[in-house]
Amino acid sequence: MQVLTRSYDASRTAANRHETILTPKIVGGNTLVKEHSLTFDDDPRLEAQPLYVPKLTMNDGKVHDVLYVCTMANNVWAFDVNDGKPIWKHPTNLGRPIKPKPTPFPGFPNSTEIDLWGVNKLWGILSTPVIDPDTKRMYVVIWTSPDGSVAKAVHELHEVDILDGKDLRKLTIEASADSQTPPGHTPAKFISAKQKQRAALLLTNTTVGGTPAKVLFMGCGMTHEEGDPTHGWLIAFDVKTLTSTAAWCTTPNGTGAGIWQAGQGPAADENGDIYVMTGNYGVQGAGGNLVAPAAGDLPQSLIKLQYTPPAGGPGKLEAVAWFTPFRDTDRNQHGEDDFQDYDLGSAGPLPLPGMSLVVGAGKDGVLYVLDKDTAKFSKGSDFSKLKQPPIFFTYFPGFGVDASQVANLDRLFDGKTHHVHGSPAFWVSPAHGPMLFVWGENETLRAWTIDATGKVTFVAKSAETASAGLGGKGGMPGGFPVVTSNGATPNTGIVWATVPISGDANKFVVDGILRAYDATSLNAAPNPDGTPRLRLLWDSTHIPGNQFKFAKFCPPMVADGKVFVPTYDGRVDVYSVAAPPHKGPLPTNANF
Repeated sequence: MQVLTRSYDASRTAANRHETILTPKIVGGNTLVKEHSLTFDDDPRLEAQPLYVPKLTMNDGKVHDVLYVCTMANNVWAFDVNDGKPIWKHPTNLGRPIKPKPTPFPGFPNSTEIDLWGVNKLWGILSTPVIDPDTKRMYVVIWTSPDGSVAKAVHELHEVDILDGKDLRKLTIEASADSQTPPGHTPAKFISAKQKQRAALLLTNTTVGGTPAKVLFMGCGMTHEEGDPTHGWLIAFDVKTLTSTAAWCTTPNGTGAGIWQAGQGPAADENGDIYVMTGNYGVQGAGGNLVAPAAGDLPQSLIKLQYTPPAGGPGKLEAVAWFTPFRDTDRNQHGEDDFQDYDLGSAGPLPLPGMSLVVGAGKDGVLYVLDKDTAKFSKGSDFSKLKQPPIFFTYFPGFGVDASQVANLDRLFDGKTHHVHGSPAFWVSPAHGPMLFVWGENETLRAWTIDATGKVTFVAKSAETASAGLGGKGGMPGGFPVVTSNGATPNTGIVWATVPISGDANKFVVDGILRAYDATSLNAAPNPDGTPRLRLLWDSTHIPGNQFKFAKFCPPMVADGKVFVPTYDGRVDVYSVAAPPHKGPLPTNANF
């Protein structure tokens, strides 16, 4: 099972349907052990999801199952997952990373010019790269500077040979919103020193003049969301020539509305159309007050775009449909800051394969279900275009609370935030049909079904809570779920998730935990509130002394009977089934 992009596929389903080794029976039998760790010594804060290619003949002439790890030091590492050793003599360095200046001020003693909380040390490869299996090439975006300063920073797209690590080609990324700008106006520009490229890269197939072609898409946000002259971007690149062919700006007449999606990438449907979600508007009026977006700007929106490749002229990226559930100016500007930072784009959209639906939810924890068909989608804030009324997806505020009413979003019902980061996982269960799994911050893992009409129905939730026991507010970012199964074989589905045990991973480096749940069968005992309870199979603390620091926006990855857990400890932990005969007693699984 190759894992060539974040969340397994271009739709971002986070579902691996080719897992034949790890089943609920095996995992629930508590036979998982930590096989070893793949360690790197350049920057401990791993942000990009590792990628995996098995049975690859590398430059040493040997066949390896390879895990590629791309770090914030702008290094690309290749590890043999079976012995944990690096394959290349040295990692491939693609350029000097950014080392931001400290900018401490009251309440934020570790703040830097990029990171308010100072969690990250270096800034280099922030987004998850993508691998083209046909050419054995990896495409990576780095943030680099000749002297390590933010002022001289540029973003570069690199093409790397995955067999020997050679840096084959590179392109300095530039963009301008010329096609979106009226005559006589200055086009918006891509300002590399102020852009933050966190969203995973997307590789798609298209045709140019009847000839098959591959197109790479890069979504981008910014280092500062409000009061800054920067924009969100989606930029297309022709892979054959490694040139930029089209660019689309989220705010050609204003600023802000970044595409960051907590690391989740732009998503593609079966037709090759692209979906993104945007964040806060950046234009501020007198006294720092929010202003309504100008015509043509699309903050706080779920957007469908179509790409037209160059053919005797420039290529084109065009927003053909969008749904904007609210504007920043609609919200309570004098309330809690925790729900002032609304940011629909804290997560990415999910066009559901085999269905006519696309779904998305952001910091409000509210799910919106739309029709993929452009004519049925929307071009504004028409809630009648939704396939069903919006629902509270990550938590339950009580009966009769209408999620379409902005006043109901400007409340912390239990004193906590319940944001979605990344995106839900989508899996077609042989028992329940199409399902969505989501783990909001300060909340439990929740399972839902979704039918062909777009109706979403609650199934169950876990007993375990992300950042459990944290007093007061905070508790970012919730859990990152993925699903594995052996196709449609019954009783093989597992939901895996990494979660902060306690604390706020946005502000601090905190301990994490890996949990595994049965995706089909529920626990016989319900939750204390009477809701059906997801059945916990195993967690990583069942291994004595096993600890890791939680990687804030980086999901686990499961393939070929191994579970790969990125950490903030300068390593990727590898879990697998203990080979019999077991040496000594295995830890007791108290929850099984």
